[in-house]
Parts: sequence; C-alpha cells; structure tokens
Amino acid sequence: MIPTNIIKSVSIISILLVQFSNYALCKDQAKPIHDIYIKMLFEKKLGKLKDQNKTSNTNEIATQLNSQNSIKVNLQEPNKNEISPSEIYSLNKEGVLCLGNIYKCDKCDNWHGNIAGGFIISDDGLAVTNYHVMKNDKAGAFGALTVNGQIYPIDKVVASSQKDDLAIVKLIGSNFKPVVLRANAPVGSDVIVISHPEGRFYTVSRGIVSRYYLQRGGKEKGSNRIAITADFAKGSSGSPVFDNTGSVIGVVAATNSIYYNKVEGIERNLQMVVKSCIPTSSILKLLNSD
Repeated sequence: MIPTNIIKSVSIISILLVQFSNYALCKDQAKPIHDIYIKMLFEKKLGKLKDQNKTSNTNEIATQLNSQNSIKVNLQEPNKNEISPSEIYSLNKEGVLCLGNIYKCDKCDNWHGNIAGGFIISDDGLAVTNYHVMKNDKAGAFGALTVNGQIYPIDKVVASSQKDDLAIVKLIGSNFKPVVLRANAPVGSDVIVISHPEGRFYTVSRGIVSRYYLQRGGKEKGSNRIAITADFAKGSSGSPVFDNTGSVIGVVAATNSIYYNKVEGIERNLQMVVKSCIPTSSILKLLNSD
C-alpha cells in the first residue's frame, strides 16, 4: 500500500500542474507568473531527461568549466534605436533563461532545482551565465528553461573565465531566440534587468549604470565590473542587463551590502547595496568578438 503522505504529495503536485497548465508562463504580460509551476516544470522536465540518460555528464562539464577556454562566435549586430522598457521585456523574454541544475537530497527520491539566470546569444544555442552558477559538485544535470516552458539540457561548457565569473554553455535543442550584445553603456545611462530574485521569475527592474570599476579582492581581483542601481537579489546570477535599445550590456553577478558600523562583530545600519555586474566586453573577449 502506498503511504498516505506520498498520495497527498502526488495529488497536490497533480492539482498544481493542472491548475497552472492553463496559463502561459509569461506570454501574456497581464497574466500572473506562477513561480511554483516554473520551478516544478524545471525539475520535472530536466529530471525526466536525466532519468532517461539524455543529459551530459556533470563531471565532464566540471572539467570543461575549469579549462578556461574561449571560442569564436559570429554575433548579431546590436540594436540602434531606443525602445521602451515594456518593449525590451517583450522582445527579449524568450531569450532569457531559468538556468541551473537539479540535485537529489538525502530525504527523498525527487529531483530538486537550483535555478539562476542566463540568456541565449546565438541561433545554435550558445548561452551565457555565471561561472559560479555552473560550479556545483552535487549537480545531477544542468539545463535551461525558457519562458515558453521549453527545457534545454546543457551539452557542454565551450568557454569560461573564473576571474570574470563567466561561462558560455551550449544548449541541446533548436528554435533558439538569441538576444544581442553591446560592448558598453555610458555611466548614467538607463538599464533594465530581467532576473529571478529568489524564485520570483522574470522580474523586471530599472536603474542606471552608476560606475565601472575593478574588483577589489578574491579570485576575481582586478576583473572589470559594472555597478548598476536596478534591483536584483540571490537567484538572479547570470541574468541579463539591457540598455535602452534592448541590447545586453552586462551580466548580473553579486550584491555587496555596505553597513555604517560593526557592533560586537555584527554589521549594523545598512546604508547601501551595490549591485555588481560583469560588462559585456568581458563576454566578447571569451567569444573573440571584441
């Protein structure tokens, strides 16, 4: 006999899938985005491919990530005309990815998802994310989900830089919708971020480029960074930063909180959160396209 708690769990999942399947993930901007459904869809679809041995070996992906290679890629020309924030979202959402991995815990046999961000840059399925998103020893498989619910396993890492916190990966599939890249944007210019802060998928935030700078410490010391004022949070790593033409000018990387003082070893009085991103110029170096 199947335990009652398992029956209840399966029933809840089935109800959610039926309920949420009536909605496009994001096709209609007036309809709500169902975060639980997106996460479940990522776990279910990628887990099924993993169980069918249709995903790449994660040990091989780890080896490729550490190889720090570059690749030659022909990219589309960046946009020239300014467009509205709503147009930036509608034109680029199909190229913005929920990208990450699935893993198994020690409490059940289900696949669980670690989902961050990424974006497609070529017609044949090259995508950009952070190096740290792809560095996970416990991952069972890596993949990417589009706004339309299509899952793409990650075949391999084709180029990477730990210092720049970048990884270029190859997706398995077809009918990709790439975004375009621009080398830089002036300080003070408008930016739009499409990201997934703590599982709040396809969140749009707006701000400006506040400065360009060099990373101060750690393994990334001396690498180029952009600070922006558009909000993002954990879960947004690898997400694209767009300029006012809808071209990607940066990649979400990290947040750094600035406190006024420290009391008994605890930082107090939060004053500012620096939103740190990687400039597209660093991607172009990996693509030999600068």
